[in-house]
This record gives sequence, C-alpha cells and structure tokens, in this order.
Amino acid sequence: METGMAWVEAAPLALVGLLFMATLAVGVEVGYRGQLWLSARNQGKGAPPDHILSAVLGLLALLLGFTFSLSLNRFEGRRDLVVREANAIGTVWLRANLLEEPERQELRELLRRYVDIRLAWSDTDGADNDIAATSALQGQLWAVTGRAVRSDSSPLLARGLMDAMNDAFDLAGSRAAARAAHIPGRVLGVLLLYAALSMIMLGYMLAAGGRPHRLATTLLAALLSLAVVVILDLDRPRDGAIQVSQQPLLDLKSEMR
Repeated sequence: METGMAWVEAAPLALVGLLFMATLAVGVEVGYRGQLWLSARNQGKGAPPDHILSAVLGLLALLLGFTFSLSLNRFEGRRDLVVREANAIGTVWLRANLLEEPERQELRELLRRYVDIRLAWSDTDGADNDIAATSALQGQLWAVTGRAVRSDSSPLLARGLMDAMNDAFDLAGSRAAARAAHIPGRVLGVLLLYAALSMIMLGYMLAAGGRPHRLATTLLAALLSLAVVVILDLDRPRDGAIQVSQQPLLDLKSEMR
C-alpha cells in the first residue's frame, strides 16, 4: 500500500482531488445499484437501520480529523524549525561580532552567504547541489570558528560560539529530515478505502429509501475531497499551496546587511 499510494505525493493536487471525488461518486452509485439489484432478486424492501450509516460516517470523520491533525502537526513543526534556525544563526552572528579581526569579518561574510544558501534551499526541492552547498559552507564556517577559538583568550565566548554554531548546523539537518517526512502511504490508503466503502453504504441506504439524492451525495463527495486535498497540501513542503513562511530568515538577512 505504501508503494501504491506513492503517486499521491507526485500527482497535482487538483488531479488527486478530482480522482478522489470520482471514486466517492462511483462508490455511491455502486451501493445504490447494488441495493436495487438485491431488492429485485430477493423481492425485499427492508432498509438497514440508519444508526449503522451514522456510525460509519462518524468514524470517517474521525479518520479525517486524525489525518488532518497529523499533517498540521508536521506543518507546525517545519514552521517552528525555521524560527529556531533563524534564532540560532542570529546568535552566531551576535557572538561573532565579539571576536577579534580578521576572524570576525571573515565569519560575518560567511554567515551572510550561509543565510542566502539556506533561503535558496528553502525555495527549492532540496536537490543534491543545494545540500552540498550547505555542507560546504558549514565546513568553512567551522574552520573559521576553530581558528577564532584558538586565537581568542575568552573561553566563555569560544564555548558560546561553538554551541551556537552546532545548534545552527543541527537545525539545518532537522529541517531536511522534516521536509522528507510525509504522512505514511498506508494511512492515506486506509482513508481512501474507508471513504469509498462508506459511500457504498450510503448509496445502499439511499436505494433502500427509494431516492438517489445525487445532488446531496455529489456535494458530500466534493466536501470530503476538499478536506483530503487540504491534508495533502499541508503535507507538501515545497509544491503545495500552503507553504511555511521564511520570514524569520528574511528578517535575519536584512539585519545582517
């Protein structure tokens, strides 16, 4: 199921929403036609109890809420990491201003370039060249920091600078890991399967009542599809419409200039 749902991460959201809505609409029609066929064979008109459908739709709402919460928590986590990384780099910047020349000026220039690279990484899909550029500049920053620590007479400043630099590097790795994390395909697959089965049961109940109510069922399928599209949008760090703001890094860049 993980492999089967991998296309959801790459397909356009509009296409995913339309396919999901079409699946739900087909499910309602299958349930409706199936009940008519069974009624014709058994010559029975007894409708199943309404509370069964209410329980099924209630559980569907619970699954949607759980998946939305999972996606929203990942989104909030990525936004929090942006703020923390900007704060960590800002701390390095402030402590670098206390160093002696020439390490102070060299470290300041490298930090300006590092913020530019982190902003460029945030605006791309995290390709290998962007990761390599970040790693290369981290090596240069660490080399300059090492020279500054060895030449500076203040152990407190040296320790503080190294700790802040470590935090900035660790948060860059945390952001990369957070970007790579997505809702498990098994969760999305179960949600789609359960929604389709729920619509089949809805169509079955409507046929037992004698009316298809196609307008109402179409609106229900559209609303469920919209909810799924929002969940998937939140789970797409780069190509979705809902993106984490990079304003903390932009503000830091302005302060550095």
